[in-house]
Amino acid sequence: MEPEVHIIERYFQLVERAFTMTNIKCEGGKEIDLLAVDPREGRRWHVESRVSTTFPLRMEATYTKDGKCHRNGLDWFKENKFEHPSIVKKIEELFGCLDYEKVLVVYTTEVGYDPSWINTAYRRFGIQVWFIMDIIETLKEQIKVVGARDDVLRLIELISKTERDREKIFKKK
Repeated sequence: MEPEVHIIERYFQLVERAFTMTNIKCEGGKEIDLLAVDPREGRRWHVESRVSTTFPLRMEATYTKDGKCHRNGLDWFKENKFEHPSIVKKIEELFGCLDYEKVLVVYTTEVGYDPSWINTAYRRFGIQVWFIMDIIETLKEQIKVVGARDDVLRLIELISKTERDREKIFKKK
């Protein structure tokens, strides 16, 4: 599992209190990054991750000179990761319905963190755009255990402690 998917999975488990499945194989070589279900509220999520620091998310995918897609557009994600027939078939098989939220987690977008762009993206494609840095910040606030055994939680705990200690050091100077 990719590290960012593991971070997102822990977010859904700890913050949303959801049961999760990751790396779900579908027909035709397709794969779902993460499915999550909150049994108390009945919410369901299909989550994909494209945490790239070199290709920000765009409304429309860009292409190389020879026509190869960069896979950086919401149009590409809608067609290939959220609405591909084999993916929809697998989700219906697992969820028993097609009532779920579509979430794409990214590092940034072509315009940064602009709520109007995110709202337009949702209206146009039906996909919620979330930022990995927000997920990490929420996890940092959520983690109460010291010495976590989970690799992701331990790393976030260490980052959080480092930030707190650094603040203390600079306040003294």
